[in-house]
Amino acid sequence: MTTILLVAGETSGDLHGSNLARALRELEPGIRLIGTGGSHLREAGVELIHDTTEHATVGFFEVLANLGRYAALYRKLQSVLKREKPDAAVLIDSPDFNLPFAARVADHGIPVVYYIGPQLWAWRKGRIKTVKKVVRKMLVILDFEEPMYREAGVDVAFVGHPLLDAERKVDRAAFRREFGSPEVLVGLLPGSRRKQFRWLFPRMRDAAERMRKEIPGARFVTALAPAIDPALATAPGIETVVDRTPELMASADVLLVASGTATLEAAMYGTPMVVTYRLNPLTAYAFGPLVWLNTKDFALVNIVAGKRVVPELYQRKGSPENLAREALDVLRRAAEVRKDLGEVRRRMGSPGASRRAAEEVLKAARSLRTKPFGS
Repeated sequence: MTTILLVAGETSGDLHGSNLARALRELEPGIRLIGTGGSHLREAGVELIHDTTEHATVGFFEVLANLGRYAALYRKLQSVLKREKPDAAVLIDSPDFNLPFAARVADHGIPVVYYIGPQLWAWRKGRIKTVKKVVRKMLVILDFEEPMYREAGVDVAFVGHPLLDAERKVDRAAFRREFGSPEVLVGLLPGSRRKQFRWLFPRMRDAAERMRKEIPGARFVTALAPAIDPALATAPGIETVVDRTPELMASADVLLVASGTATLEAAMYGTPMVVTYRLNPLTAYAFGPLVWLNTKDFALVNIVAGKRVVPELYQRKGSPENLAREALDVLRRAAEVRKDLGEVRRRMGSPGASRRAAEEVLKAARSLRTKPFGS
């Protein structure tokens, strides 16, 4: 029986990992899948040894605050490598944890397949040396990443974006009817992490209040991830939906959205948006300049487009006043923005990313384990 270890660290990795797990089972029905992640991986038949989605963090100092949890997980996974001896390990995104762990996996002679590669084009490009040393196969989901890794000597394959496999068909009219079929529906997506939500929702809430003065008939809806306490989103004039983010993304006229994978998901539905984020001030002060030296844009939707197609407002710039102003402007330019987002979707590749990734994983499990590294 083939045994594969999957290591996902946060909600998006859990989702993409679950689609990969299903594709692996289709290709090899008797396969055994173990790993870390959350409810999506569990529902896909993965034997979870640890739920990692509750304490997912972004930022150097945020990670430091969770070092105890990371150390405990690291030890647990080390014991799993020794006990289970998986045929391959699939490390999904989360490079601050997964890249160091990849070295330990390689020490055991187990091939590492890295799915959703580290964003080396944004910052910390020196990590490419670690990738080259410990990763047997890099699977990237954005088309411009493949030549970057290949030029650095990494065995890489572009499989396309797994969001296209998870796309839901949405009855936009039916969803809007739930909210009175408004002339304008504004979606608020403050993110799936609790700390992130606490930072961003108040700004989005206040931006909504300002927008309401300009568009009296608009309706405002916040999408909540299952891990978010609905009490955190209580606000006059703002309704909530739970675990229905794709429906809101597809049905809204404009979104206020936390920077991350959600921006590409919104682009997939062609919905105009304003992107915002807030890091721990220490993280932003210490590492922000390194990011901006390497890329003029931070939002994935703009990076994939190769130009700024939607506004980005970070840290202090993401004030309620600025969010409201930019959202109103995007609404006025909606047709132009939707056209640009159509090009973003094209650059995400074609459906079937999860199956293509699964094929690469099984190749690693079957043939790479016995090869000398680098052969």
